Amino acid sequence: MNKGERTKKFIIEQSSSLFNTIGYKSTSIAEIMKATGLKKGGIFYHFDSKDDLAKASFSYSLMTLKENYLQAINSKETASEQFQAFTAMVITLWNNEIIVGGCPLMNAAIEADDSNILIEDSIKEGFGGLINIIKGIIELGKSQNEIDKHVDSEQMAVLILSSLEGALALSRLYKDKRYLDMVIMQVNAILF
Repeated sequence: MNKGERTKKFIIEQSSSLFNTIGYKSTSIAEIMKATGLKKGGIFYHFDSKDDLAKASFSYSLMTLKENYLQAINSKETASEQFQAFTAMVITLWNNEIIVGGCPLMNAAIEADDSNILIEDSIKEGFGGLINIIKGIIELGKSQNEIDKHVDSEQMAVLILSSLEGALALSRLYKDKRYLDMVIMQVNAILF
């Protein structure tokens, strides 16, 4: 990776945290300049516009999220172990361990609902990917007789993701992990 590629990657990494914390519309170029230590020309040498940078930053956050979810579950053999690994990843979003600012999908979806941001299709794709990961865990559980075969995998995956995202939002709002813990406990009781 040459210096220009490293600089571009650095801008994306620093900006992704800002966009996820402050919002895509609210994050200013001045804040990006401060976070990166670069001048405006240095940023726009690598990106055509703030929207171009926002798309690249969201893609980076989405890729980071997906890779970490898959890495967490792929080393597990049973559905219950995979689900525990999946929920452990959700907890990292509460703790700001891997991605700062909570779930980038939820944050962007809320912002997209109120304004015109250019990553709506990527948001849908990201949520669809998480639903598919959860469906895969449920299907594995059904095949291993850990989960009732009559459970509708897609409906349950949507319920689980919606519940976890809502609980994550409540936990971050109240700065209290118990909302997330309660939902994880209830979903485990329903599934296993």
